[in-house]
Amino acid sequence: MIVKIVFGALLLFSFPAAAQTVVSFADVVQKVLPSVVSVSATKVLAEPPEMMLALRGSPFEQFFKDIYRDGGFDAPKTILLGSGFVYDTDGHIVTSAHVVQNMKEVMVTMNDGSVLTGKVLGRDPKTDLAVVKVEGKNLSAVVLGDSDTARIGDPVLAVGNPFGLGNTVTAGIISARSRDIQVGPYDDFIQTDAAINRGNSGGPLFNAAGQMIGVNTAIFSPSGGSVGIAFAVPSKMVKTVADALIKDGVVKRGRLGLKVQTVTAEIAKSLKMTKPYGALVAGIDPTSAAAKSKIKIGDVVIRFNQKEVPTMRALPRMAAETPVGSTVPVTVWRDGKTLDFSMTVSEMPEPSATKVLPDGKETDSVAVKTLDLLGIGVAELTPEIRRKYHLAKNATGLAVIRVSSGSDAALKGLRPGDVLVELDRKKLSDFQSAEHWEKEAAEMGQESAFVLIDRNGERFFAVVRFVPVP
Repeated sequence: MIVKIVFGALLLFSFPAAAQTVVSFADVVQKVLPSVVSVSATKVLAEPPEMMLALRGSPFEQFFKDIYRDGGFDAPKTILLGSGFVYDTDGHIVTSAHVVQNMKEVMVTMNDGSVLTGKVLGRDPKTDLAVVKVEGKNLSAVVLGDSDTARIGDPVLAVGNPFGLGNTVTAGIISARSRDIQVGPYDDFIQTDAAINRGNSGGPLFNAAGQMIGVNTAIFSPSGGSVGIAFAVPSKMVKTVADALIKDGVVKRGRLGLKVQTVTAEIAKSLKMTKPYGALVAGIDPTSAAAKSKIKIGDVVIRFNQKEVPTMRALPRMAAETPVGSTVPVTVWRDGKTLDFSMTVSEMPEPSATKVLPDGKETDSVAVKTLDLLGIGVAELTPEIRRKYHLAKNATGLAVIRVSSGSDAALKGLRPGDVLVELDRKKLSDFQSAEHWEKEAAEMGQESAFVLIDRNGERFFAVVRFVPVP
């Protein structure tokens, strides 16, 4: 049975009634219904949409086939149906980004049945949010709630346009907070037992007071239908994104210029941390403000702007939400103690494409040194090695040429073309530096090494256990 994350649906749910008590949301529903809209778009296609082509053969294929009413990838005409809500009385409508993908104009159907033509002001695929502008009178906007104060167990209402039926109201509770479902770099979803169906993406999630605390986005399902596990973008993030799209048409996010990775239990133990948390710095962009700060590779960022960093994925989100150009306090774990200093947040650039490394084969002309403790063979970064593995001119360390099968290095994913930058925080430059490390590791009776690896310009740490001595 394939379990998949499905986009493009709404939230519907079962609310457990209190014993001997009948709960009615009628007054709240009457209050919020006028702010909920349906969003549709018609477009003549000369070729299948990029999204459809990219999803061929994936678990999402059938779901998106169903959204395209004619049922095929190659159809000349497609109609997308989704939900949205009036964000403010100036006519700004918030919906899901995938509903208006590649659209300049859409049709917005108000709760009273009137249809307005909307212009797409901007989309933010990283959070699957978009803003559409309409010209209308007497618009009823949602009341923004504070998603940070929403608690697990709180009752919630979802309103949207499932299957194009028109506004439909469902109810449930908040099942979990801060869910990371691995669909974007800033995942921080509210989970609810609401049933999301096709056509409800972009619909609002209300609390019992009628305040919008989330935008319904995705479901977790083995079949594409609702099984009571649904996700909504929290209103705090919605406000940040919507305001940016209204103002600039794009979202300008902050960045630190750090390449970070998860602090596993194994890494935490190696760094003498009491528990695995924070974000381990594996690389620093030399062009960023971070390069001018006191932070070093191998530090673990444990607090950012006065807030604890619980996981690696939390740090980029925290930086993204920080105003560009601001300077914030940072706490790191280094050499068994904490250090405090400040960092400046710069603007997030557009991501650039990365190259794929060849697997490569060893040649007789390359001098190879075997690191028996790790079960790998390495070579110095000669012009030949750099050409063979397409290594950057500024890459430093020793190139991995071979990895012994069954070794912990192999299990950790090391492969030919990787570059060993450091071993136990000691920089590698040539065979002599590797031999010096080997001697120290043997004298100290170590059982593993804390390794910094460069793979196609991306750096990360790994704890690699030594190969057992026969």
